[in-house]
Amino acid sequence: MSDASEQREREAVKLTRHEGLGGLEMLAARYRDHAYALHTHPTWVFGVVVAGVEKLRIGRRQHLAPAASIIIVNPEEPHDGEKGAPAGWAYRTCYPDAALMAEVAEDLEQARLPMFSEGIVQAPELARAFVRAHRLARQALEQEAAMLVVLRALAGRFADGKRRDRASDRGETARRFRLYGELIAEDLSAGFDLARLAATTGVTRFQVIRDFHRAAGMTPGQYLRDRRIRAASALIKTDMPLAEIAVATGFADQSHLTRVFKAIKGLAPGAWRAAA
Repeated sequence: MSDASEQREREAVKLTRHEGLGGLEMLAARYRDHAYALHTHPTWVFGVVVAGVEKLRIGRRQHLAPAASIIIVNPEEPHDGEKGAPAGWAYRTCYPDAALMAEVAEDLEQARLPMFSEGIVQAPELARAFVRAHRLARQALEQEAAMLVVLRALAGRFADGKRRDRASDRGETARRFRLYGELIAEDLSAGFDLARLAATTGVTRFQVIRDFHRAAGMTPGQYLRDRRIRAASALIKTDMPLAEIAVATGFADQSHLTRVFKAIKGLAPGAWRAAA
């Protein structure tokens, strides 16, 4: 067997979108050697491990997720992922946005968007229902209904019943963190260091590190990389050349963008663009 054939057996990634669910992104992947770098999403993440074991951090907690485990990540919650067994893992995930989750909450008569304190839950019947819904890619209407039912069941059974809003005002740390984020967002291609961030709020470099840890669960560097990848993801959906996207979002070149993008998204920018 050739190296290329072996790699195809070991790792495979497919991204689809369901327009009837607001462009809901759904990922089906099998990984043996890939490892996700620490990152966040502006959306929720729901997934089911269908084979093997995934080792992952969600927030500040480490988990091992064997087959049939349901993975739940709140918006803006740092997480990563890698193999938890030699053969790796396979899973199916989806990334519902606030509009879709608000619809779920309304049907459940919940006053707030559902948030979850448990990153890994065990509910075999619900896991099977999620996988069935995910696989209905060629049956749009059936998939739409099935996925809505599953998302409602997840929120109804496992949501905390109160919103844990990381972006809410929690004093000076939250205020400073917003200012750091605004500075970074102004020009992602600019160079940043701790001194520049510290000068924005009149604190020490050590305080900047503590602020990012408390507000985001990430280092300043991890946060900057995460925001650059988010911006690059949006631009990849346009016709802008990848080399220009790399420069515009603060990467050294297209190769640098590709390495970081794959580490976070699980597939290269070109493959992401083709799926989009």
